[in-house]
Amino acid sequence: MKNKSVVDNESVCVRNKPANQCHSIQKGAPAVALWKTWGLRLIFAAMVIVLGSKQLSYILEGASEWSRWRGLGHSMLFALALFAIGGVFRPLTFLPIMLYEIVWKLVWLIVVALPPFLAGQDVPNIVNAKASIIGIVVLIVLIPWRYVWWKYFSQPIEPWRRKKRLK
Repeated sequence: MKNKSVVDNESVCVRNKPANQCHSIQKGAPAVALWKTWGLRLIFAAMVIVLGSKQLSYILEGASEWSRWRGLGHSMLFALALFAIGGVFRPLTFLPIMLYEIVWKLVWLIVVALPPFLAGQDVPNIVNAKASIIGIVVLIVLIPWRYVWWKYFSQPIEPWRRKKRLK
């Protein structure tokens, strides 16, 4: 029998395998490199600290003076920072947050920042475009894409309705 040590609630590492490879507890899940889970934890922690503190200070300073859209944006970003707390402890479980982060930043870059950039105008500084590009690249490297494919696309879907029981 192989000697296993539980590293966290999501993965079990076999002692005779390389230290940077962990197997998910879920049967059949592809192995995820330990450096990727720690990288995701760091990104989640940065979201909690940087995004959370920034949005909390905005909320405490003067939420009553905001337009509805600005209030919506700050509220959603603060909620994202709160959800990121879970990602610090369970990075694979909270991967959809990182996928959302990539998608919304890509949409913002393409729809909002790219047209003025191509026209030779200033890019709106609501979100730092350079930091967004760097963040997207880092996330693309850190996200375990084989695991994402296995978890969200190769698993059977939940049934649309229950089968009727015969009496």
